[in-house]
Amino acid sequence: GGRVPVNDGCLRAIHIVAPEGSVVNPRPPAPVGACTTHVGSEIVEAVLLALAPAVPDRTVAGYARRFRYSISGYDGRTGQRYVWHLFYGRGGAGASAYADGWSNLGVIINPGGVRSPSIELTEQQFPFFVRRYEFRPDSGGAGKQRGGLGSVLEMQLEGDEPATINTSGDGVEVPPPGLFGGQPGQPHDFRLISSEGEGKVPSKTTGIPFRPADVLRNHSAGGGGYGDPRERDPALIGRDLRNDLVTPAAVRDTYMQGSLLKASQEPSDGS
Repeated sequence: GGRVPVNDGCLRAIHIVAPEGSVVNPRPPAPVGACTTHVGSEIVEAVLLALAPAVPDRTVAGYARRFRYSISGYDGRTGQRYVWHLFYGRGGAGASAYADGWSNLGVIINPGGVRSPSIELTEQQFPFFVRRYEFRPDSGGAGKQRGGLGSVLEMQLEGDEPATINTSGDGVEVPPPGLFGGQPGQPHDFRLISSEGEGKVPSKTTGIPFRPADVLRNHSAGGGGYGDPRERDPALIGRDLRNDLVTPAAVRDTYMQGSLLKASQEPSDGS
């Protein structure tokens, strides 16, 4: 019944293997600035996936990985240089046996979910204009419990001075995994739109030119789903449809057919 407090007896059953010189125990001068957010998230995810078959009701599906960048430049309005770090556009959390994943939360090692900064203050203090900031429909993995949604962020560089983007990210190629029949979330998709066209923003690079009127468009990852999507409560599907968290096409493809789709679109008490 009761919870056993963490003690030496609990930890004695666990043996950690971390060979020196590996990614989990590197030797100097290996760069470790992102170890707690990149490798740390992957370790937590690996442990959860390993334990899931044994304790399915006490684990969660995959979270969005960290993809952050910094922008540095000169602000002609203030006559000062600046460095700005991305804390918007967070990804979704994985679903559990009991609930959908949280949306726009961030990586699994977030300390309680770090708050996103004020859009208005950012636009006051930096030469940016945030054109769009909203949930990313269909980004959460389908399941009996749906993965949390990622977000869409579009931010334009204003003024006459160019800037530089440096990235440190993950989760572009491999999506957050689902559990027990749940589907994976959508991976990150970050783009730079300029007068020359549109291109993907690499996840780990430095010195990307960011010119006046260019736009960064971030589609952050959604969390993985939990359980068979066909077992999802139609009332929850209807709620998601009415709030534009999922699209009718995605519902038809992943959750249901015909009459069930129509029933899920009908208003319900308390919706």
